[in-house]
Amino acid sequence: MIAFGPRLWWLVTGLVPVGAAVAEWRQSWPFGVLVTVAVAAIAATVDFFRTQAPALIDVERDCPRSVVMNTDSELRWSIVNGGSREVNVSLADELAPSLGAERRASATVPSGAVAVIKVPFRPTRRGLFAVNDVTVRVRGPWRLVSRQATRAIPAELRVVPVFRSRREVELRLHRARLLEVGARSVRARGGGTEFDHLREYSVDDSYRHIDWAATARTGHPIVRSYRAEQHQTVIVLLDNGRMMAAKSDGVTRLEHGMDAVMALATVSSRIGDRLGLVTFDVAPHRIVAPGRGRPHMSALTETMFALEPRLSESDYDRLVATVLARFRRRAMVVLLTDLVGPVVDASIAPAVAALATRHQVVVGAVTNSDVAGWSRRTPPDAEQAYQTGAAVISIEDRAAAARTVIAAGAAVVDVEAGRLGPELVDHYLEAKARNR
Repeated sequence: MIAFGPRLWWLVTGLVPVGAAVAEWRQSWPFGVLVTVAVAAIAATVDFFRTQAPALIDVERDCPRSVVMNTDSELRWSIVNGGSREVNVSLADELAPSLGAERRASATVPSGAVAVIKVPFRPTRRGLFAVNDVTVRVRGPWRLVSRQATRAIPAELRVVPVFRSRREVELRLHRARLLEVGARSVRARGGGTEFDHLREYSVDDSYRHIDWAATARTGHPIVRSYRAEQHQTVIVLLDNGRMMAAKSDGVTRLEHGMDAVMALATVSSRIGDRLGLVTFDVAPHRIVAPGRGRPHMSALTETMFALEPRLSESDYDRLVATVLARFRRRAMVVLLTDLVGPVVDASIAPAVAALATRHQVVVGAVTNSDVAGWSRRTPPDAEQAYQTGAAVISIEDRAAAARTVIAAGAAVVDVEAGRLGPELVDHYLEAKARNR
């Protein structure tokens, strides 16, 4: 493919006086125009054939597999000149605008050399970005024309959610470490269900605790000693329905929920507890089995990075059936949703009551920061007085919905934007300290 450069049009403009002179000499304006066009066409043709073919230019794109939203990263293009002369190469990459990267770059590459172009970018949207086509354009020596070709260099870039409350969570990790030390140093033996060690049988031991394999090996009775369980399970239920599409402090409630998941996972993993995740809307979609450690954190991030709120009602009945069937042992269940009165009465409260029969349930939600601010201000005029009144009514309705959830058997953490993760971590650590 051929592309015309601005210098060609400058050449044509510069030849206009020459064409006018020829036309006056021959008394023929068509002849003057023909001479002008012919000279420009000959110059462009010569420049085209002197231009190196794009096929001799090798381009490689080096981009990270995964980056965090709203953080700086870098993409690199490597341009290898396989021709016999120095060339001026321009690239146009197929990058989404939300990646915040410069799509075009150019470099002068000597024969047989490699040029590396570094492009910073800062993605502003989560998700999976498929990057494929790159257009390579080689300018002619006179820069009248260029030869270009588009080639496929497939790559995938994952933009994962940002951990906004990381700093506050790190401040709480000291308390988590103290709990972990206490769990190791104070172990209540005898009445628990977690295996501790083998020891010789005494008259106060129950026959059902005898380890018959160890008894056969040693020739005298050996029993299993148990301790109270220290490492527990946290199950986070992340609502992906329409209520989570509303924004607070510039981002959706779903984004705040993801931040809370990462906060709880970070702290629970440090203590030794396991955290699982269920995302749901019209049905439970993605389930991450309880776990801990870096690989598990990566699995949680991989599950959440492409989530987008689905504009439909979430089915809490199917959610409860799935959770009760899959997680039979008692755990702390954290439901991340929103507290809307009619939805709480019809769906959330019955779901919480069913879950509370087996698990300790906590409901986490984010209030609208603007509404909370309006409810606290003194209105200067009648128009803002109506706005303040509506905000107060909204806050009261939300408080009533929270009381309904509490009556159903759950604790409620309903806070302003940016506080959900830290407040849930505080609630979790308090429950651990009270051995709940």
